[in-house]
Order: sequence, then structure tokens, then C-alpha cells
Amino acid sequence: MISLNREAFGVFGKIHAEEDLKQKTVSYLHKEMEKRARKRKRRAFRIAICCMSAVLFTACGGVFLGAYFTPVAYIDFDVNPSVEFRVNRFGRVIASCAYNDDGQELLGEINVSNLPYDEAAKRLLGAMDAEGYFGQDALLCVTVQTKEQDREGGMLARLQEIVAQGGAGGGYGVFADIYAVTEEVKHCASEHQVSPAKYLAIEELIEVDPEADFETCRGHSVHEIRQMTQEKCSGHGEHGHHH
Repeated sequence: MISLNREAFGVFGKIHAEEDLKQKTVSYLHKEMEKRARKRKRRAFRIAICCMSAVLFTACGGVFLGAYFTPVAYIDFDVNPSVEFRVNRFGRVIASCAYNDDGQELLGEINVSNLPYDEAAKRLLGAMDAEGYFGQDALLCVTVQTKEQDREGGMLARLQEIVAQGGAGGGYGVFADIYAVTEEVKHCASEHQVSPAKYLAIEELIEVDPEADFETCRGHSVHEIRQMTQEKCSGHGEHGHHH
């Protein structure tokens, strides 16, 4: 009887041990599953944060790039070489182009991309001076076109200062005409592929000489076109006097 009880106790002990082991195993598995679930949630959360950050970064980057490469002002230089700077809202030159071969040659000698517009202007004017374009009777015309009045005034003042100071601080020794033009004038000048200053000069000449046109005047400097206008006006005055 005692032997039987011992055997039975041993069997029940084993069953109890097995049940206890099962419970511990199940509890361990539950804990591991919970840990893994928490890890998956944290990983998913981190991935979501990274994705959101990437989307925000891309969106912000797109907005910045759009703002950076959108021109808000145009500066045109004309002495005979005719050159245009396109300036963004940060005051940087995002593009430059030439209206004639002389202007193209100058732009090939200097790099103005992404420079502040005043530094780019110094480089261009320095190159013009070095090439001898600021000789006797030369006229430098600089025009600014922008829809922002505050920006317009600041740019005109800065450009006047740069021209007055010159490369060596003593001025370039050239007559300069620096002024703002309207969006309409800039648009019309671009259509005729001339600087705004030259467009206005040719328009004035056509008023007194209907035979003049943009094609024949394109190769002349603004100074030469204005001289032709003055000569026509003088001729009309003398003609009227004789009558």
C-alpha cells in the first residue's frame, strides 16, 4: 500500500511539475509575444516618424527650391555688351543671359551664378572696364525691374553706389544712367530681344524717325541711338525754322 501511494504521489508530482512547467512556458511565451508586439509598435512608430520627416523635408525642400529658383527682380546692363541678371528673393543671381555676342563673351569670362547681385554686378562691370567698354563718350545704362517697391529702391541705391565707387574705389569714369522700369517695358524689351534701356531708346527714335526699326538699331549702343534721336530732333527743328 505504501509503495502504491509512493508511486501515485510520484505520478501526481510529475503531472503537477508538468503543469507548472506548462504555465511557466505559456507565461514566458505571452511575455515574449508582448515584448515583440511592443518592439513592432516602436519600430512601426519610428518608421512612421521617419516617413513623416522625409515627407516634411521633401515638401520644405521643394518650397525652398521653388523660392530659390524663382526670379523676383531683373537687372539689365547695357553699354554695348548687353547682359541680364535674374535675381531671386534672397538677392542671388540665379541666371544670366546676354542680348548680343559681346555680352555673351563677357559672361564666358566671369562666373556670377548664385552670387549676391551686388557682387555679380562688380564682376561684370570690372570685366567691362577691363575690356575697354568704358571709354570716352561711353554710356552705361542699368535698369531694375521688380514688383516690390522696397526691393527696387534698395537695389537702385546699391547699384548706384557700386558704379560710383568703381573697381579701385575711384569710379569707372563712365556716364551712368541707373533707373527702374515697369514690367510692361521689361516684357516688350524681352520680346524684341534687347535691354529695356535700348528698347526705350529705340522707341524714342522711332517717334521722330518712323523709318527706324528694332532690327537696324539692335547693333547700336544706347548712346548712339540717343544721338541719332537728337540729330533727328535737331533736323526737324531746323526744317521748321526754314519754313
